[in-house]
Amino acid sequence: MLKRSWLLALLAVTLVSEGLIVGQVLVKEGPDVFLAAVVRSAVISFTLEARASEGGPVLVESDTLNAAAQAKAEDMAARSYFSHVGPDGEQPWVWLERAGYSYTAAGENLAVRFNDSKDVVDAWMASPTHHANIVKPIYKEIGIGIADGEYKGSRATFVVQYFGTPVGATAVAPTNDTVSAADAAGTPQVTPDAVVAGAQASAPQTYIQQSLRFVSDTFKNLGSGAYWALAGVAALLGVVIALTFFIRIQVQPTDLLVPAAAVMLVAVTLIGANAKFLPSTSLSASAALASPGDIGEAAAVERVIVSP
Repeated sequence: MLKRSWLLALLAVTLVSEGLIVGQVLVKEGPDVFLAAVVRSAVISFTLEARASEGGPVLVESDTLNAAAQAKAEDMAARSYFSHVGPDGEQPWVWLERAGYSYTAAGENLAVRFNDSKDVVDAWMASPTHHANIVKPIYKEIGIGIADGEYKGSRATFVVQYFGTPVGATAVAPTNDTVSAADAAGTPQVTPDAVVAGAQASAPQTYIQQSLRFVSDTFKNLGSGAYWALAGVAALLGVVIALTFFIRIQVQPTDLLVPAAAVMLVAVTLIGANAKFLPSTSLSASAALASPGDIGEAAAVERVIVSP
């Protein structure tokens, strides 16, 4: 294993592994194009299709609901939380009130860490409470907010969706304010997008977006294993050099030991450089590999105002 061919192969593994590690960091900290490709127009199309498939009436986009949803999404992104209730106890309906939206019925769905528009809608439809919000016939309007921030140690896209029935739009059967129970463990929980009556579908993702997403996923999936490969090369060469040196200590093959030590030094140096200059990379590997839609605590909520 100390021959030139083996050492060149181990050096190649070392350099490729470091390239994957650096690539993972660049993807994680790079431009937003590597982040979620959750596109409003695509989510509109998929949501319209999902609602229509169950006979739900067409929803109309509300600028006021859009503003409320955007404000909530930006607040979650800025303060790194994911919940219907804010860190200071803000209820979901506070954002509607601040935007000046008067309603007789309203609902809120949330989503985080999705990277594809169709995945968002599919997850909504797989969740009983979010599915109910999407198809509920009493809702007349819809609005969406999308903001990029950080969640559980990695960059993420936050999505907030509000459904609403404006005052005077329709009569609603009297009922109390309700908050649906959380979905079963592991069920994705999400939010619909703003739906415009008659909106035409646009391409969910461009070819460039799909290519960049493939590159991003590749680096994320291989980056964690690259750490083990780098450490493995250093450990293997350390053992081989030690055995070669001590088995025949009086006759040292320096022509083999020196190149092997050089390759091991490269691996060890890269490990040390990663620990010093990329301290969060190894810790964030699990977060980077986490599946989209890690939204834990949030369930769909709805509220109906009872007229006096």
